[in-house]
Amino acid sequence: MKAVEQSLQFGNRECHLWRQENFWGPLSTLAEDLAAGFIHVANRHGNAAGNRWLRRNASDLVEPTQTYRRFQPIAKDLEQGFRALVQRAPTTIQGLHDGCAWLASVEERLSIGAFNCTHDDDALINHAEAQARAIDDERNRLISGIAEHNRRQRLGLLPPPMKLKRISGNSLSAQHRAMARLIAEARNPLTPPPGGIPLMAVFKWQPAPKMSLAVANEMALNKARVRARLHGIMPPPVNGPADIQLARLTCSNWWRRKLRRLAGRRLEQVQREAHRVHKRAGIYCSDMTIERRRQQKVRNRALLETLEAINQEGQTYTLAELAELGLANPDHRRAELMLRIRDTEVEARRLGHVGMFYTVTTPSRFHPVIARSCHRNPKYNGATPREAQQHLQQLWAKVRARLAREEVGVYGIRVVEPHHDGTPHWHMLVWMKPEAEATVTATLREYAEEADTEELFDRWGKTNARFDAKRIDYTKGTAAGYVAKYISKNINGQQFMDADNYGRDMNDSAPRIEAWAAVWGIRQFQFFGLPSVTVWREIRRLNEQQDDHVADWEAATRPDLSASERFHAIRKVANAGQWDLFLRLMGGPNLPRNQRPVKPWTVQRMDTNRPEFSHATGEVASDIKMRGRYGEGIKATVGLVVNSGRGSVSEYLTRVYRWEIRSRMSRAEGTSGPGEAGAPWTCVTNCTQVDITPRTPSPEILREQAERLADWLRIENEKADEIDLEARYARAETFRKARHSPIAREALAQRGIFLEPAPVEPEEYFPI
Repeated sequence: MKAVEQSLQFGNRECHLWRQENFWGPLSTLAEDLAAGFIHVANRHGNAAGNRWLRRNASDLVEPTQTYRRFQPIAKDLEQGFRALVQRAPTTIQGLHDGCAWLASVEERLSIGAFNCTHDDDALINHAEAQARAIDDERNRLISGIAEHNRRQRLGLLPPPMKLKRISGNSLSAQHRAMARLIAEARNPLTPPPGGIPLMAVFKWQPAPKMSLAVANEMALNKARVRARLHGIMPPPVNGPADIQLARLTCSNWWRRKLRRLAGRRLEQVQREAHRVHKRAGIYCSDMTIERRRQQKVRNRALLETLEAINQEGQTYTLAELAELGLANPDHRRAELMLRIRDTEVEARRLGHVGMFYTVTTPSRFHPVIARSCHRNPKYNGATPREAQQHLQQLWAKVRARLAREEVGVYGIRVVEPHHDGTPHWHMLVWMKPEAEATVTATLREYAEEADTEELFDRWGKTNARFDAKRIDYTKGTAAGYVAKYISKNINGQQFMDADNYGRDMNDSAPRIEAWAAVWGIRQFQFFGLPSVTVWREIRRLNEQQDDHVADWEAATRPDLSASERFHAIRKVANAGQWDLFLRLMGGPNLPRNQRPVKPWTVQRMDTNRPEFSHATGEVASDIKMRGRYGEGIKATVGLVVNSGRGSVSEYLTRVYRWEIRSRMSRAEGTSGPGEAGAPWTCVTNCTQVDITPRTPSPEILREQAERLADWLRIENEKADEIDLEARYARAETFRKARHSPIAREALAQRGIFLEPAPVEPEEYFPI
C-alpha cells in the first residue's frame, strides 16, 4: 500500500483534506516521501504530532516538476541530480530540503532576467535586442524631456525633492501646520544669524543647474548599468567615457555576446552539479555544451563564407580561406607551438640550463566527483572551472613574485587541460639554471600544497596528488616529447596520440576539450620568460616577396645602420624558422619586454574619409581618428620598432596590404568591388578627365520612383497645407529627374500626371 493511502488511517476527514490540499496535492512528486515521514512520526507520537511535523518540515519545499517543465531540455539531468541529493543526505527530509534548495538555485541561475538559458539562440537574440532597445528608449525619453524640465524649472513648477522629510498629520490643516513648524525650526532667510556671523556667511545662494544632454546620458547610463547587473552581466568599466559605455549598453550585439557567454557557463555548471560531466557520462564537458559549441562554429563558418577581403592589388579571398591560412587552423597552431618549444630547448641546452616538468592540480574542493569511482565528492563546494583556474593563477603569481625577489629566472610554457570532470590542472615545462632547480621546485611545491594540507596525507604517508616534479632526462627523450601529447590533445588530437588518458578516441576528446576551454574562457597555452611572439609573427610577414618593399621603405625612412643590421639579422632567422637564433638575437630568456631590441609598432588608425558632420547624431568630428563600433579609438599593430642600441629607434612597416571587408553578395550583384561594375578602391579615381555623362538608372528603379512620386502627389493634393518647404524642394527635385527620363514620364502619364521633356543638355550631370 502506498504511503499516501496509509496516511488516511490517521486523523479525521478534515485532517485528510488539509494534508491533501497543503502537501499531497501541491507536492505530488514528494508526496510519498513526505507521507512516509508523517506515518513514522504519527505511529510514535500521534496524528497531531505528524501534522506538526509536516507543517514544520514541508513548508519550504517546492514541487520539482515545476522546475523540470520550465527547463525542459535538461529536465532528465535535473531530476537525476535532485534524486542524487536526496539519496546522499543522512535523512530523507534533509535530502528533500537539499534537493529543493538546489533546484531553487538552478532556477535562479538559469533565469537571466526574463530569459531562460535553455531556450534556443533565437530567443537569446530577441532578448538581447529587447534590452538594448529598452535602454535606448529610456535615453530618448530623458532627452525628449530636457526642454520640458528646464521650462518647469524656470517657472518654479518642479515637484519637491524625493528625499523630503515626511510630513506628519492626517488632515490637510495638520500637515500645513507641520510644514510651517519645519520651516520655522529650520534656518531660513527670516532666521537671524548668530551674533558676530555675517548673513552672507550663513546662506549660500546658487542657481539650480539646467538639464542637458550630458545629464540625460548620465541618468540613462546609471539605469543601464543597473539593468546589466540585474542580468548578472558586468557592465563596462566606469573609468571609460560615458558615451562609449552607453554605446555598448545600447548595442544588441554587446548584449548578445554577454548573454551567450553567461548562459553557456551557467548551463555547464548546472550540468556539472547534476553529475553529468565525468568519464562515465560527458567527459570534460556536457553534451549540451559540445552541441552549443558546434552550432557556434557553424554560425561563424557561415559568416566567414559570406564575407570576403580584397586588397589594393585586387586579390580577393573569403574570410574562411584567410582563417585557414592563419593560426585559426589547428595544424598551423600546433606546428608553431612545437617549433617554439623545440627551439627553446635547443637554446636552453646551449646555455647549460636544466628542464623540469611540473604538474599542479587543485584541492579536492574544486572537483565535483571522485576520480576513481566517479561518485559525488562530498568536499565539493560548487566551484566552477574558471574559479579553479583563478586559484592556479594566483598560486603561480605568488611563485613568480618570490622567485623575482630571490632573483631566480625561469622560462618555458604552461599547458592547461581538464580532468575528466572539467576541473583544470597545469602542466609546466620550465627551464632554469642548474643551481636554481631546488629553489624553484621547493617554492612551487610549497604554494601548491599550501591550501587544505590535511588531504595530502593518507594511511601510507604524504602523497604527491597535488604536485609532481620530474627532471627531463634527455637519454629518454626531449622536452618537446614531454608536452607533445598535451599540446596535441588540447588542439585537435592528431599526430601524437590516438586516445587520451581515459581511453577515449582523440577525435572525440579533442573537440570536447576545445569546447571546455571556449565556454569557460581558459587560455590553454602560455609562454613566459620568452620574447614576444607578435614580433616573430610580424617580421615573418616580410618574406622574400617583400624584399622590394623593405628596400623602398629603408630608402624613404633611412633607418639607423645598427638598427637596420639588427632588423635584417632577425628577419633572416625568423623566415628560416629558427626560433632558437631568434631568441638569442632578441636578448635571450628572462629579459624584460621593455629591454628587447625589437618591439611591436602600434599606432592609432586614421580615417580620412570620415565626414566632419553627422546628420544622424548632430556631432561635429574634431579629429580624423578611426572610431570603433562604440566610438573608441582603434589602435593596430602596423610594424616593428627596432632599437639601435645607442638610444635611437627605427620603424619598419610590416603590414604591406590594405584590406577591405565586404559582402560576397554585394559583389555578385555588381554594387561594389573592383571591375567594370564595381566602385573604385578610393574616392578619387586615377583618370585624367572627369566623366560627365548622365547616369541613367535601370527601368525598374525609374518605374518604382515614379510610382512613389504619384502616391506622394496624391497625398500632397489632399493635405497641401501640411507640407513644409523641405517637402516642396524634394518634389521639385523629383520632377526635375523625371523630366529627363522617358520611362518615368510614361509611368507618371499612366497615373494622370503629364510632364514636358527637358531640353537636351549633354554637358549637365544629373545624379540619381
